This record gives sequence, structure tokens and C-alpha cells, in this order.
Amino acid sequence: MTTHADGRYVGRRRPLQILSEADAERIHEAALDVLAETGAMFHSDRALDVLEAHGAIVDRRTTVARIPASAVDEALATLPRSFTLGGREPEFDLPIDGEHAYLTSDGCATRVREADGTVRQSVKQDVYEAARVVEGLDNLSATSALVSAQDTPEESRVLHEFDACMRASRKHSVVVSIKDASEARPLIRMAQAVAGGAAELKARPTFSVILCTVSPLHMERFGMELALELGDAGIPMMLYPMPILGATSPVTPAGTAVVGAAEILAAVTAIQLSSPGARLVHAGGPTALFMRTGSYFANVPEALLLRAVQGQMARHWGLPAGLGWGGTKAKRPDAQAAYENTLGLVLEMMAGADFCFGAGLLDSVSQMSLEELVIADEVFGMVTRLLRGVTVDRETLAVDLIKKMGFDGDYLFDNHTRAHVRELWRAKLGETGTIESWKNAGSPRLEDKARAVADGILASPAPEFPAELGREFDDIIAAVESGRF
Repeated sequence: MTTHADGRYVGRRRPLQILSEADAERIHEAALDVLAETGAMFHSDRALDVLEAHGAIVDRRTTVARIPASAVDEALATLPRSFTLGGREPEFDLPIDGEHAYLTSDGCATRVREADGTVRQSVKQDVYEAARVVEGLDNLSATSALVSAQDTPEESRVLHEFDACMRASRKHSVVVSIKDASEARPLIRMAQAVAGGAAELKARPTFSVILCTVSPLHMERFGMELALELGDAGIPMMLYPMPILGATSPVTPAGTAVVGAAEILAAVTAIQLSSPGARLVHAGGPTALFMRTGSYFANVPEALLLRAVQGQMARHWGLPAGLGWGGTKAKRPDAQAAYENTLGLVLEMMAGADFCFGAGLLDSVSQMSLEELVIADEVFGMVTRLLRGVTVDRETLAVDLIKKMGFDGDYLFDNHTRAHVRELWRAKLGETGTIESWKNAGSPRLEDKARAVADGILASPAPEFPAELGREFDDIIAAVESGRF
């Protein structure tokens, strides 16, 4: 059976080196120095207990743990080198093995940009529709709550968002808005219902979670307790530092890389020492300030370089890399959105990212745009082709064919061309015709064509969702909202 991941196979890569190996080791050693001398803040007694048991010097009053290099080394040694992100159905499982490349949506924006350019607050139906569009796009591999379900109760919102994603798509779901361990328990119960039980969920986790650190050198207040709960259940976690150059980290990219590395290593150490073998991903989204206004920018060159550095540091430690992407400052799917997002996607994937998330967002991740989802699908198709590189063997060199054709040959109708022509990338969305054909079609803008694709997906039949599973979801959500869970 052909699976979704077959189309995302790129082979073993030779990633772009942003740093020399010596410089990567210097960042690692600098981060160890910071953790040993200054430490990191953990608002979790369980995390402090396990760190103290492994040699950390813990101050219970300040919640600071100064972590020795030996504890970090012990934690890194227990990292799994590969694992699978499970789809709602197995044909959409995503092996994280260094040989596949994926793109996912991201969230949790609070506004939706309509086709006519108006912007409004988001609701649960928007979460569902975005996931439906992701389901229908070949080059997107996982969905998420691209926007917040603001019409649902806060105490059950993350469950409503997961419910919408699961009903709309058979693909893996990335959970963004979960805040603490109390939310994790009913969410895990819902995921177990999808997978068929606790053991089945551990083998094929149908969701993963983004967990942010707080720069500089804080573990999120409730995030560490949540991480330890998820680690025990086998749920993959994307650990996500977001230092801001010149604000929450040094203005120099190398200094910011040290802050991000220290935060990642602190989180990895606490989680792995508590749950050896926990599935962790080096994620992250460094940004920079526009110094005249204080506005933050995700796609300036320094921030893009830092994400590429994160990809290299992930390999240095034996972690997969799932890097934050998108984040354009553009307010519509225009040229600015295109050049900012494409530069970031190419650089991060060339630097070795296993996947990037951020498709479908505008205005510094505050607005959802279905057009942006479709455009990202097209761009990532091109990027995937770049990642596969050039195959050099007897068949592709085609020396005998070149000799046969000589000076007057026509390759177009040769069997060799027919055998390989479908390997060439072909545009689905971009213009490929003449100017006359474009005018005859009404001179469509790219964003209009992208919207038509999204509308076509939404008008098609939704994937089947088992009624019994839907009732179980409803019961779990109702139990949480009534205080019975």
C-alpha cells in the first residue's frame, strides 16, 4: 500500500552547514557552562526532584536548578533516534528518521482572514475547515488548531480543537494550545480512543505537543509538569525556545544560540531523566526586534539563520528537528509573504529540518489564511524536489542515449524520456501558460486560485469519522465541562 510518507521521502541528506562542527561544539559547551553556573528555572517540584537526584544544585526558594554536564550527558544518551508520529489512520503515519521531510500547519492564531480581505475572530468551525484543507493537500502532513476555537469554554478548548482536527482529517495532529497537565489527561483519553488503547497510543501517538520554554532560561510555569505527564504517556513533544535577539537574549546570533541551546538542554535533561526514551524534538522559533518600534520579526535573516543553527544543533545532540516557520509580517498572501516564507522554508529544510510548521498564517502568526495553506503546499512541493537532489547512476547519466542521439537527436519521444518525465516537478497552482491564456482566464491572481483550491476541498466529501468515536469524544468533552472528569 502506498502511504502518505512515501511521497515525503527525500533520502539521507547532507544538510547545509551553517556552523563548523567546532563552532557547534563551542555553542554546546557554552550552554553547559550557563546551565552549571547560572542554571534554569523549573516551576515543578517533580522536575527539581529528579534533577537533584542526578547531581543538580537546587534552590527550592527560587526554583533554580544548576545542572551539571554529567546529567545532560546521561539524558542525551537515552534519546530515541527515530520514532513515528501516528495518523488517525495508519496510511498517514509519519516516520521521523532523517529520510523524510514534512510540512504542517501551525497555530493558534485568533483571527481569520476571509477571501474578501475582512478579518474576524476565530471559532471552532474555522479549526475544522483549516484541517479539512490540510487533509486535501498532498504536501502537508499534519494538521493543528490553526486558530483558536474561541466560541468554546476555556477549560475544554484544547479538546474541542483536537475534536475538530480529528473529525476533519486522517492526518497526525499537532496540539498547540494545551497549557497544563490537567488538560492532558482527557486529551490523552481521546487519543487513546482513536488509537485503540494506551499501548496502541504509545506505539503510534496520534498527536504531538508543542511546549515552549520562556527566555531567558525559564521552563514554562505549568509546561514542565505537562511535559512529564506526556512523557509518561509516550506523546512526542516539540520543545520550543523563542528567544528574541536584543530583548530576551543577546543581540548577537551566537549569544542567542547559546540561550536557546541552554533552554533545550535543560528541558531535555529534566524530561529524559524522568522518562528515559521520551520522544523529543528540537523545535524553536527565534525572532528579532525591529528596534524602532519594538515589533518582533520572525523572518529577518538573523532569525532564519538561528533556526538553521537549531537544525544543526539538533543533529549535534541526536534530536530530530521540527522548526518553526512562516511568521511573515505580511497582512495578505502577497509578494512579501512569498519571499519571506519561501526563504525560511528553503533554508530550514536545507539545514536538515525533519519538518517545519507554520503553514497558513499571516501577520506574525496572528491571522489564519486558507490561501496561505494552499500556497505553502505548492512551495513545499518544490522544496521537497530540491531536497531529493540529483541521482547519479548509469540510468540517469544516460551516456549511451547521448551517444545514440549525437548532434541531431530529439530526446522528446525517446523511451528514456517517457520513463522519467513524471519525475519532474509540475506546478499545480503557479502560472504555466501563455499571457494570452492567462488573460482569457480572467487574469487570475495567485491568491484567488489558491482560494478556489481551498473552496474545492471544502466542497468535497469529508473523510469518514466513526460515529462511535464521535460519541466518545462528545462524552469526554461533556465530562470535562461539567467537572466530572
